[in-house]
Amino acid sequence: MLWLLLLLFIFAFVFSWLITLMIRKWAISKRLLDRPNTRSSHTRITPLGGGIAVVTCWYMTISILFFVRPDIMPEKLFCALLPGFLLLFVGIRDDARQVSPWIRLISQAVVAGTSIFFLGGLNEVDFGIYVWQSPVIINLLAFVAFLWFINLFNFYDGIDGNLGSESIAICLISVLLVPSTPLLFLVACVGGFLVWNWQKAKIFMGDAGSTFLGFNFAVFGIYFQNEYNISIVLWLLVCGVAVFDTTYTLIRRMIYKENVLLPHKNQIFHRLVSSGFSHQQVVFIQQCINVFICVGVWYASQNKTVIIPVTIGILLLFSGYAYWAEKRFPFVRQTNKNDKVISD
Repeated sequence: MLWLLLLLFIFAFVFSWLITLMIRKWAISKRLLDRPNTRSSHTRITPLGGGIAVVTCWYMTISILFFVRPDIMPEKLFCALLPGFLLLFVGIRDDARQVSPWIRLISQAVVAGTSIFFLGGLNEVDFGIYVWQSPVIINLLAFVAFLWFINLFNFYDGIDGNLGSESIAICLISVLLVPSTPLLFLVACVGGFLVWNWQKAKIFMGDAGSTFLGFNFAVFGIYFQNEYNISIVLWLLVCGVAVFDTTYTLIRRMIYKENVLLPHKNQIFHRLVSSGFSHQQVVFIQQCINVFICVGVWYASQNKTVIIPVTIGILLLFSGYAYWAEKRFPFVRQTNKNDKVISD
């Protein structure tokens, strides 16, 4: 049966690559294009919609797994992943013609609530030395965190190869926690697209793909905690590069009373590119951080009593990363009226 899984992995990669190529040609013919502006990290008009290939390939793959290997893709998980289709449709619409933030939020709330329902809610939060069990509060926080995951991965999609590389890293690290995780097949689905998205990108993922990836990682975080007793705290660390960068930037913008709905170039990866690094170099720097995260998460998964110390250590690493980026290229404050910027 191992050969069948390997064949499925290869097929998923090739299928994703081909579908991305087809969508690129379709996007160009339909003028579904991202045009550079003062907030862009690219300089040429680029087709959108590559995320459609990732989503299509992923659902094809998990459907096959559901029927062939239900031990890898059980019914509960499969049903929890299905609502993500709605994010695909809203994302495509948003890429083609901007959708109201309220429509996006309502659709995301429906998706999050439905998936959490199929997962049976979040049972507990394991801090290693203490297990928090308060169903109402925990699930309210899980719902809010679910919505944030959907959006933060969308915000994190800002330079060539960034979100694709980070998603693959998350999937690979997850194998250390759950060796039989179906996320391994998401590596192939994203990998086929990443070939086209590597600097200089020939196509962008768009909202259809970025929000969908955030959705998937939120689903698996809850699923791993419930079914495998893998602390959701560790899962936040696994997704830590994207979570920290986006959350840190959002909080800082809120402190400066900026309109957080306006586009900007203040995420850490943006500022590193502005400081002179290429997109590829920034992606490499972030993946070096993931090596440390991988070691810390693996160690904490073997000895839960160190979850809190490992978390603190990784947060200190992120703090140093943010300080270094600040020294290279300071945070730029943005006014709300005319979308101008002033140096901090």
